[in-house]
Amino acid sequence: MMMNDNYITEEKEKEELEIDLGQFFRELKKRWRLIVISTFSLCLLVSVFTIFFVDKKYKSEATIYLTSKVNETTGTVDASSITGNSQLVNDCLSILKGNSILQNVADTLKLSYEEVASSISVSNDADTQIIRISAMTKDPQKSKDIVDTTVSTFTDMMLEILNLKNITIIDYAKVPSRPASPSITKNAVIGAAGGFVLSCGYIFLAVLLDKRLKNKNDAEQFLEIPVLVEIPYFED
Repeated sequence: MMMNDNYITEEKEKEELEIDLGQFFRELKKRWRLIVISTFSLCLLVSVFTIFFVDKKYKSEATIYLTSKVNETTGTVDASSITGNSQLVNDCLSILKGNSILQNVADTLKLSYEEVASSISVSNDADTQIIRISAMTKDPQKSKDIVDTTVSTFTDMMLEILNLKNITIIDYAKVPSRPASPSITKNAVIGAAGGFVLSCGYIFLAVLLDKRLKNKNDAEQFLEIPVLVEIPYFED
């Protein structure tokens, strides 16, 4: 008997869920204007906020390369030099991120150490001897100056400490003409998605919390007795 009761209860819960979901999708279709307005409004609001209230940041980048030695006899690149340079890349990355370089750059440009450390980024293209040095600040000229000074300080230090002369600058830093952050398009899409989700969530809660009996099926499900008579409603 207990098993039958549990089965009936599970079936009723499943039926209620199906009815609620059906009602939810009907409400979505019915209130499509609310969804469109919410999506567009939040998209517009986030876009305006991004344009006028979020600080723009400009990114400048330089690329350096650890040149491999060429065998003077054969005219080919020395394989041992490539291996050595690949191992040296990690050392260069650590030095570029080190306190000595950052403090020297800060002193040269009369900036705080924290400002330089938070703005600069160093990376290496996978399986290459290419190192990218970039800086992102609110001032495009400052971003370029930080990168230029970092590259200059690094090459001088490597020459002085390791007598390393095979560092070649591939791409010099430039003054960026457009901000790299924030992305208005990205934020607008996020805002639109947020508006869509919020409006759908509101409709879902409205359906979930609405306990009114709207038709014969709702009455039979709630009262658990059959409805014998249904009186139609006529508007005046």
